[in-house]
Amino acid sequence: MRTTLIKNKWAIYFFYGLHLLISLLLFNRTASAELQQMSDSDMGHTAGQAAFFTEYTPPSGSGTGSTPSDYGFFGLGLNGQLELNTNIQHLQLGCGGVNGPGCDIDLNNVSLSGNPGVGNCPSGATVASCDAVLTNPFLRIAIQNPTSLSTRQIVGVLFGAQNAVGLLQTGSNTDYANGINNFSGYAHIQSTSAADTLTGTITTAPAVFPAYNPGSTPANYTVHGNLTALGGVAATVAFTLTSGSITIPGFSGINFAVPAPTMNGSRLTAISVNPSATLPDIIIGYNPDDNDCGFFANGACNGYGTPTYNSNYSVSGSSGTYPSNGSVGTQGGPVVANTTSCSGIGCLLLPNFGRNNNFPTHLYGKIRNVSADVTFIQPLGFMHSLAINAPLALSLQSQNILWPGSPSDNIAQKGWWLSVNNPIYVGNLVPSAPINLCADPTSTSGCVFPQFAQQFNNYLASNPPNTNDIAGILSGKVLGAQIGTVSLTPISLILNGVQLSSQNTIPNCYGGLKFC
Repeated sequence: MRTTLIKNKWAIYFFYGLHLLISLLLFNRTASAELQQMSDSDMGHTAGQAAFFTEYTPPSGSGTGSTPSDYGFFGLGLNGQLELNTNIQHLQLGCGGVNGPGCDIDLNNVSLSGNPGVGNCPSGATVASCDAVLTNPFLRIAIQNPTSLSTRQIVGVLFGAQNAVGLLQTGSNTDYANGINNFSGYAHIQSTSAADTLTGTITTAPAVFPAYNPGSTPANYTVHGNLTALGGVAATVAFTLTSGSITIPGFSGINFAVPAPTMNGSRLTAISVNPSATLPDIIIGYNPDDNDCGFFANGACNGYGTPTYNSNYSVSGSSGTYPSNGSVGTQGGPVVANTTSCSGIGCLLLPNFGRNNNFPTHLYGKIRNVSADVTFIQPLGFMHSLAINAPLALSLQSQNILWPGSPSDNIAQKGWWLSVNNPIYVGNLVPSAPINLCADPTSTSGCVFPQFAQQFNNYLASNPPNTNDIAGILSGKVLGAQIGTVSLTPISLILNGVQLSSQNTIPNCYGGLKFC
């Protein structure tokens, strides 16, 4: 069956009623063609299964509706399988109803079809050639005070199937959220059947961390600290970096796993999970840029490893490196420091006693324990493809109801409610583009650089970099200085509205039709 538009409850009633009517007519036609006269004795020895079934579930308590499960439930269903492949251009239910303006369920470009490689749909088949299979579809009615002729009333109606196998798709493959605009109902989302988790893989884009930001609000990430010469014997120079940058390479294959979330509520628009991601250690400086730290340093400044250099990698014209052996090398050329104060005998050799003197420097060190606490806010409009093998139900109720067979936390709320009682599998969540670490430099929530600078400055306050090249400060040549090994606390990264390459739709159409 293929339809194009379902917007209200009467269309839903008609939709299911039509299926039941067709099934009844087919049954009657088959039966009338094969009727044979039987004796009472023959009938007594004959066993069979009815085409339809009825059921009644009494209230678990008083029957007055004081609890969500305190109703009598009458059911009528079909013993058999219903196969269908359907497209609905715009499904809206409960718009402006008991829950106010807006819709309880609002879905664009919905298709329900078979899932290639699952059930009766062979691998390699098109979704347009396969049907979803509904086993034992039924209608159920909730009655308050079912044993009282004077006070009993209908408080809910549910259309469902004891099991549904297929592929539910919504929306289209775009860089903006679409498809599931509003969702009211219950669904447990996990990546695969192997574990009760939601997994994903993140790739970050290369970023250039400027060592100086002249703005004071809202994101001032200027790096400052003290530089000691000869261990502070010759001089201690307070500095502020005034120009230059550090190139942070892109990271790939950052995997995360979190407990599988459950969508459970009215008019939901997004799900939120909080994974943690661990990055490789970052080496500041690389071997071709290996300045020494002066005559008394007894060697080069860069004693923190030599990551593999890749000349094909560039960010804003600056060369960098790729991850190698668990570490990452990075560079952005020398940064320029301005001395704001100076103490020690060496300061007497500097103009203005060490104030307002600029000197270029290369900083060398390693940043370890780099991890991120990620807040992954995913609009449902980017969830386009849902593999279903579960009891499925669509209900309308005037009171909160726990329908028979539902998990204890799946209490259908007033209005329209869509329930999937087994997990929905969405696969591994993979953003379609690398994550930008600083998408909005003016926002502390959209850029991690302020967090980097704050932790970096906290470290420099108690661990000042050291140089034995006092002549480097005096002469103005490029100075090499050791930072040391910096351990960071986890940074906070907010990902909001990420398009997923793992959640693309498959056209459920014959020929060149855009949407069937």
